[in-house]
Amino acid sequence: MPIDPQIEAMLANAPPWPGVRNVPLDMLRKSVRDSSVAIPPAQDAVVAKVEDQTIPGPGGDLPIRVYTPEGTGPFPVTVYLHGGGYVVGDLDTQDMIARALCAWGETLVISVDYRLAPEHPFPAAPQDAYAALLWAAEHAGELGGDVSRLAMAGDSAGGNLSCAAALRARDENGPAIRAIVDIYGPCTYPFVPTASSQEFAEGPILTQDDVAWFWEQYLTDPDTQKTDPQASPVLARTLAGFPPAFVATAECDPSRDDAEAFAAKLADAGVEVVTKRYPGMVHGFASWVGFLPGAREVLTDAGQFLKERLAD
Repeated sequence: MPIDPQIEAMLANAPPWPGVRNVPLDMLRKSVRDSSVAIPPAQDAVVAKVEDQTIPGPGGDLPIRVYTPEGTGPFPVTVYLHGGGYVVGDLDTQDMIARALCAWGETLVISVDYRLAPEHPFPAAPQDAYAALLWAAEHAGELGGDVSRLAMAGDSAGGNLSCAAALRARDENGPAIRAIVDIYGPCTYPFVPTASSQEFAEGPILTQDDVAWFWEQYLTDPDTQKTDPQASPVLARTLAGFPPAFVATAECDPSRDDAEAFAAKLADAGVEVVTKRYPGMVHGFASWVGFLPGAREVLTDAGQFLKERLAD
């Protein structure tokens, strides 16, 4: 299927993008932030309350944003990690995704502003993700959450971080996680070319060289770190005992096949997994939930998955 016509029209009117490798880091972050905060949220993704605060983290204060759904709690609790290749993004850039998960999943959402590479390379981000999970399991009850109904969610790099935290929780007898939402997170270092990485090597939105550059910023010792399950969850010794997972992929995305291979490996390990590919969509499409039907679909699906797995 070709790229969704609405996305194609958007891209046709956009100036040429030189690729992340050719943009100074401060400019890249500003560009991503400016373009992201200009995207409208879904008007019907209504939440009751949004509050910013900080919690203790491995590297100091860790900013979080807490979204409370409408209704009467206690609510299920979802720890959310934003995407951005481990290099860009913050609490604002994927605010629209967190709001949709909160409203449509009927869950308290704790969005985490984890440390970014290259200033804070691996394993800073997964350490922050796990610290946020531990904090949520201990303190979310004070926010109106029910910590017996705990999930993790993320898009792109955030999906990888969510899955890494779930593995660590399993292996270290940590908090019991009842659901994982991974939206186009490949959960692996790009070890080998795939059909999607070759077909969409030049994008749109995300190129294979962009993928390579993000990993170059994230890993300081790729030869050893790329096989660490905290960087590549697909390489865990076993995926048995992983929480039920929803894995969403975009058809026109170089990382599509890696994400789907991770989902298939989960299924092979006996994990309950729902995998869905969204036709005509590109990497990052969930952020356009305010106007793109495909984005609305993926976040509606994710919210429904959370509601079902986190029901009393």
